[in-house]
Amino acid sequence: MDRSPRRIASPVNRTPSFEIAILNSPPNSPHHDLPPMESLPNSPEPPPPPPHSFSPRRKVHESIVREVREYHLHSTTRIPFSPPPTIQIHPAPIAGPESTSSFRTNPEEGDRDDEEDNVEETGQEIELPPTEERAAEPETPQQIQVESEVEIVEDDHQKSTEDGLENRLTHQLEAPADRRIIFPITPFYRRKGTCSKCSIWLGALCALFFLLSIALFLVWVITTDGFRTIGTKATNVCNSRQCIDVAFRLSSSIDDEIEPCENFYRHSCQRYHSQTADKQLNFLSQLKDESLRTMQSLFSSEEDPRSLQKTARLSKSLYSACMNAVLRSSNAPTDLLTFIRNFPCGPLLRDCPNFHADSYSWERHSGMLDWYAGNYNLIVYDRDVHPQDRSKIILQIKPPDLSPIVGPIERDLIALAKPSSTEFEPLLQLSLRQNLLSSFSRDNLLRDPRDVQSQLDEVARLMVDLYISARQSASLTPNTTYLTIGEMFEALPQLYLREFFDAQLSNIYKWTESDMLSIQDYDYFARLSDIMAQTSRQAVANYLLTVTIWNLKQYSYSPRDQFGWRECVDQISSLEIGSKMYVDKASQSMNLPKTLEFLQNLKIDFLSVHRSTPLQYLSNINRLGFYVGFPRRLQNEELVWRPVSQLSLNETDYFDSMIRVGKAERDYALSQIGTYLDSDDTTNFPITQPTMLYNSHVGAIVIPLAFIEPPIYLPGDEIPMYGIYSSLGITALQMISKVFWQGLDKSSQLECLDNLFRGFLDANRQRSPSIEPELLATIELADAFKSTLYSYAKWQNEHHIHHEKTLPAFDSTDSMRSLMLTFSTVQFKIMFCSGEGSEPGSDYEAMINTVAANSRMFSIHFNCNNSSRLYNRRTCL
Repeated sequence: MDRSPRRIASPVNRTPSFEIAILNSPPNSPHHDLPPMESLPNSPEPPPPPPHSFSPRRKVHESIVREVREYHLHSTTRIPFSPPPTIQIHPAPIAGPESTSSFRTNPEEGDRDDEEDNVEETGQEIELPPTEERAAEPETPQQIQVESEVEIVEDDHQKSTEDGLENRLTHQLEAPADRRIIFPITPFYRRKGTCSKCSIWLGALCALFFLLSIALFLVWVITTDGFRTIGTKATNVCNSRQCIDVAFRLSSSIDDEIEPCENFYRHSCQRYHSQTADKQLNFLSQLKDESLRTMQSLFSSEEDPRSLQKTARLSKSLYSACMNAVLRSSNAPTDLLTFIRNFPCGPLLRDCPNFHADSYSWERHSGMLDWYAGNYNLIVYDRDVHPQDRSKIILQIKPPDLSPIVGPIERDLIALAKPSSTEFEPLLQLSLRQNLLSSFSRDNLLRDPRDVQSQLDEVARLMVDLYISARQSASLTPNTTYLTIGEMFEALPQLYLREFFDAQLSNIYKWTESDMLSIQDYDYFARLSDIMAQTSRQAVANYLLTVTIWNLKQYSYSPRDQFGWRECVDQISSLEIGSKMYVDKASQSMNLPKTLEFLQNLKIDFLSVHRSTPLQYLSNINRLGFYVGFPRRLQNEELVWRPVSQLSLNETDYFDSMIRVGKAERDYALSQIGTYLDSDDTTNFPITQPTMLYNSHVGAIVIPLAFIEPPIYLPGDEIPMYGIYSSLGITALQMISKVFWQGLDKSSQLECLDNLFRGFLDANRQRSPSIEPELLATIELADAFKSTLYSYAKWQNEHHIHHEKTLPAFDSTDSMRSLMLTFSTVQFKIMFCSGEGSEPGSDYEAMINTVAANSRMFSIHFNCNNSSRLYNRRTCL
């Protein structure tokens, strides 16, 4: 008989098989686990089983033996038991088979679950102790008969399934007697108190994972919306304050009933023009109002003066004095007229003691006024940079800018009378005297206009001559000539410029004839000598008197002039001590290096769009620089306070304080001629003026702090990138386009756009002989629009973002279309929706529609069909 070990499934763990070598294994219990049998008549009852403990190990052993004996009883041949080998038991706490089964036979087993669940299985070998030999009892005939019947009944059922099992068990039972019983199925266990190195490492890894999870959670809360979006449906809609502002502005202007492919301007601005006049703020007005409100909150804040810096205390004191209308009205206009009498004056001023025509020198008079006459002076001197060293400051002289005085009168004249070229100058002179100078003399000079009518006519004539002569230099890059001061004296001997310099400037700037001088529009000064030769000295003196009072009357008080906190904030913020508070607040939240990087990328993208242009025309763009926000020197309290540190001011007298502080800062700036600029500073950096400038002398675009207020958005703001490209991006690119196109031949572009532009004009305007100025502006804007779309598409590809978050109420609008619609709220110099486009078929409306029709991207993203008016049939640039 085959006595090889038989493989039997373990009752503890049914998954693996174990090798069990069994020679002879009688039960350790005195009661055999026999199958139920019918009791014979007259047979004695078996004794009751003695109480014994349900040892887990005993139950394992009895289960194994029971399984073997059941097989043995069902077999045809009985296998006698031979004495088992000597088995040694190593004492250890063990668990019973219930540890792997969900079925419990004893309620007390539940008390051992905690112990059995915290054990560790081992593969140790155990040896069983020897058992006493038992003599085989002879079987009675009745037992043999019963067993035979059981075997016959069970044989048919198990024959087919246990033939192989019988052979394997027989082979195992015939194994040598000295073979030991191996119980890998009966594991040894360690108690919970013991701990292996693996358990320690596993616990450490779990703790580390827990800490990392907490850290990642905190990072998520800090860097994202965190709990704000928990419990809400995730959407792709931008809900920041900036996005809501843009969406509100668009919703207030867009008229969905007008198809954008038929009239993009009317689609974008129809509702804007239906608003009341006070709500139709243009782009610059919005920027100006935003900056003024910011500074007003700083000037009017209630803080302990002892905790403020000296510049902030002086600014707040000046603001309080400016808002004291009662005190100011009691001093005006006497304060202004008294101050004017300290200078040479003209006969227009009553009881003028200093005017003598024979000894009057307009060069000396003009040189003494300087800052007091402002940009209305006959000769304005300022600062520029050296042509060979762009960081060195030199003296500059330039023509006056009379557009704030004459400009409004000129626009009204053109709108009402539409004069011809020969009628323009006489009519402008008449309108200037009647509509401006008459009321000015009455309110500010306290003179009856009828008494000084002839003198007012002379002043009006001189104003018109100077305005027309100086306007010829009012271009993006005015003609600049560099000479030494000595060469200037020799080139213009009719002008006594030495007397002009010695009147005031020589006390501030110790110049020599070898010093370099920058002359803006040299031809103006040649014409000025001719104008002065044809004008009486009385008219020149009255002109300088008039423009000086016009410039200084803002600091005095007049009931006829509009007065409020905006005027006070605007005046104080023009001083460096006032603008410093604005800079200190803005520097806390503004990332200027990131903005500069964005502007440099715009310039590179503009060069990529125009890569087919000859390199000599791109040289200026390639060298173009940017000054953004403010110079760092305005954050230095000592430098800003230095010009006014020696002044003794009566801070309750607003007029006197403003005059003295303004003049002190002006003198200090001129005293820096001959020194060098900081790398982030330039000679003209008006941080409180919302106007983008191009300084051709330094070859840079200046973007003041007041310009980068909403609705201009910067990189880092909580708004999608298309909002930044459609505000700061397109305004900067339009200025770059102006610099680019000023030196190029535009005849082909003008010819291409002419028919397209006229198609959007009304019937009367279509027959206009010349629309070249409007076409030039259209070329610059169309080029900027094209470059903006290219730059944004490039950014999308580089960042693999093809659909940014949408604006509220514009969920179905893609990113490129959102850029075009947001562009419809902003344009350089004026808001896209402007009063100039209020009339259908106006030049402004035609310009915007021409820009859209020139763009292929517009037709694609607005799904314009080929029969619509704005479908891109031809690209002119």
